[in-house]
Amino acid sequence: ASIRKDGIEVAQAEAKAIVDAAKKEAELLLSKARKDAEALLAKAERDIATRESSARSSLQQASRDVQISLKAAIVAQLDRLLADSVKKAFSSAELISLIKAVVTAVGDEKSKILEVNAAQLEKLAEKLKGELAAELKGGLEIRPSERVDGGFKLMEKDGTSFFDFTAGEVALLLKPYLSHAIEALIFE
Repeated sequence: ASIRKDGIEVAQAEAKAIVDAAKKEAELLLSKARKDAEALLAKAERDIATRESSARSSLQQASRDVQISLKAAIVAQLDRLLADSVKKAFSSAELISLIKAVVTAVGDEKSKILEVNAAQLEKLAEKLKGELAAELKGGLEIRPSERVDGGFKLMEKDGTSFFDFTAGEVALLLKPYLSHAIEALIFE
């Protein structure tokens, strides 16, 4: 009976040692699994934060791109409106007064050529020739030009200099003087 009792005690001790070892191993595995899970969770949170930041940055860049594109479209539209307004102003009889004033102020008509848009010249030819009769007799030449979009150019016959009063050029000269409110809306 004593041998049996000793055998049972030894078996129980061995079983307890095996159970204790299994518990320790289970605790180690569980601890490692928790650490791995925490590391995976932290990595996932970092990845999510990075993606959110990237998406936010992309959205901000897209917003800036839209603002720049819109600004360019508005500026282009205002440029067209300004050029159209100048062109309309230059299509009136007041253009003849402006041409007369410039030709008179510059003087020395014998060395000058006046270029006017072909369609405008056709409409205003008689009045223009009447107003500039003396200058035409003095050598001023009037030529139709498709390069002139409205308004006129007065140039030296030898091409050394010119005065550009075309609609496009006058619009460019007027552009900086747009109201500050419009400028602030568009350019800021």
